[in-house]
Amino acid sequence: MGRLFWKFFLTFWLALLVAGIGVGTAVWLRHNAWQGSETATQAIDVRRASSFVAVADNAIRHGGVAGLRSFLEAMRDAPFPPVYAVDDQDRELLQRSVAPEVLQQARTLFLQAAYPEAIRRVSAEDGHRYLLFVPLPEHGFADRPPRRPGEEADAGFAPPPPEGYFSRPPRPPRVPLLPILAGTFASLIFSAALAWYFAKPIRSLRNAFTALAQGDLDTRVGSSMGKRRDELSDLGQNFDHMAGQIHSLMHAQQRLLHDVSHELRSPLARIQAAIGLAQQQPEKIMAMMERIERESQRISDLVGELLVLSRLEAGVSGSESHDFDIGGLLDDIVENARFEAEQYGVVIRYDGIEETVVKGRSELLHRAIENVLRNALQHCKKGGEVAVIVRFDTGKRRLQVAVYDQGPGVAESDLSAIFEPFFRSGDRGKADSIGLGLAIAYRAIEAHAGRIQASNRPQGGLRIEINIPFTE
Repeated sequence: MGRLFWKFFLTFWLALLVAGIGVGTAVWLRHNAWQGSETATQAIDVRRASSFVAVADNAIRHGGVAGLRSFLEAMRDAPFPPVYAVDDQDRELLQRSVAPEVLQQARTLFLQAAYPEAIRRVSAEDGHRYLLFVPLPEHGFADRPPRRPGEEADAGFAPPPPEGYFSRPPRPPRVPLLPILAGTFASLIFSAALAWYFAKPIRSLRNAFTALAQGDLDTRVGSSMGKRRDELSDLGQNFDHMAGQIHSLMHAQQRLLHDVSHELRSPLARIQAAIGLAQQQPEKIMAMMERIERESQRISDLVGELLVLSRLEAGVSGSESHDFDIGGLLDDIVENARFEAEQYGVVIRYDGIEETVVKGRSELLHRAIENVLRNALQHCKKGGEVAVIVRFDTGKRRLQVAVYDQGPGVAESDLSAIFEPFFRSGDRGKADSIGLGLAIAYRAIEAHAGRIQASNRPQGGLRIEINIPFTE
């Protein structure tokens, strides 16, 4: 596991842990507060139990024995301490049994006036006097031992409420250990899974970058991303695209190096052969010198074209944009091409445009359009025609140049390859070029944010169309 995994893991885990502890603590405190308030309420009820004796006193004074009986009946069904009413003949008003020792203790406490609020004697209209009391320990009554099995519920005196029901001491709050452990374990698993989910593709990308840096240009990470659809999968797709582009560029560079080596080897071999013949046959030295001069010029042209191509691919044009007449530039290109067309027995048909001033790199455009036109002349059949059709859209400031020839055309599979360096179509005997003209034209047009494309004509021959936008 890498450092990023542990950063994700610890961050998510601590966040979940803190959130869980915070929520759990809040719930726990609220629960304890509710229990505390309930206990406090119960304690208040216990301390004020003597108030029930006062209510019973008022009931018999204002409602008589019937009112007292109704009150005691209502108290029997309520969860409150029982109030007893015993007359002078030791009879309880509701016929409830009262243990003699409890009754004796109540009379003794009344005579001692120990708890005047909790133990009272009142007179009724029937001539009887009733002793009202609540036999709770806090009212001076001794604790009663626990009731034996089988003992009647009201033997002695009414059973006290369950232990702690009214006077339960507050229990110490219990720590919810099991929920805390379960939440900690769940957050641990969830954080580990989430951290692994984020760290795995990043680790795959790191390994892919390492492999690519070591020269493995076939490295791809798209398959390792699975079916995820997020920014990390987009990053993996971008890496695959980058690796593919690097592979293509490296392959093109290797092919270019191979082609340059091949192109240089042929004229050098012919120069060496001419030198050998001149040494063996001194009478042919002048012819051999001319041969050496032609081959040297070919090498010079090749080196010059390679320099132009490398500068264009590097984004260095060697000239700045300036205002020039595009109509005059096209006229010069066609006029110069007519001399070469006479050697091939080809006629150039061209209708020029009016003087139109645009801003661009005239040297690059001159070389690009001239290379396209020379390519058409070299591949056009003898006695054929090359048409140069030019249109300029003044509203969109866009130049459109179409060059048609009557040559053999190009295989459909090679239409995009003709703009690659050193590409030659099937008929090599007609082509007396280095093989960089269309490649330079493509990159020069591209440097002007233009577009160049080739297609075969239905009636035979090749059509190359150029579109170049110009800014104001």
